[in-house]
Amino acid sequence: MREEWIDEPLSKVYVVFEQGKIRPVALLWSKKRYQVVRINSDWVDRTLRPRRYGFSLTVDSGEIFQVSYEEGNPVWRLDCLLTE
Repeated sequence: MREEWIDEPLSKVYVVFEQGKIRPVALLWSKKRYQVVRINSDWVDRTLRPRRYGFSLTVDSGEIFQVSYEEGNPVWRLDCLLTE
C-alpha cells in the first residue's frame, strides 16, 4: 500500500450518532462523494488540547482514508490516504 499525506479540510462529512458515538457514513473531498463501507478503527488523542478524534475509513473506491477533527471545531480533515 502507498501512503500519501494530504492534510486538507474535507468539504463535508456525513455522520450518524449511534449509542453516543459518531459514525461517519460518507464524505465529500475534491468535489467527489465517497461512501464509507467500513470503519476500520477510531481513536481519541487525549494528549492534545483540544482533543483530536480520528477514524480510519475504507470507502467505496477501495481506498482507506484517515480523517480527524478537533473537539469544538466543526472542520473535518483528510489526514492521509492509503491506496493499492
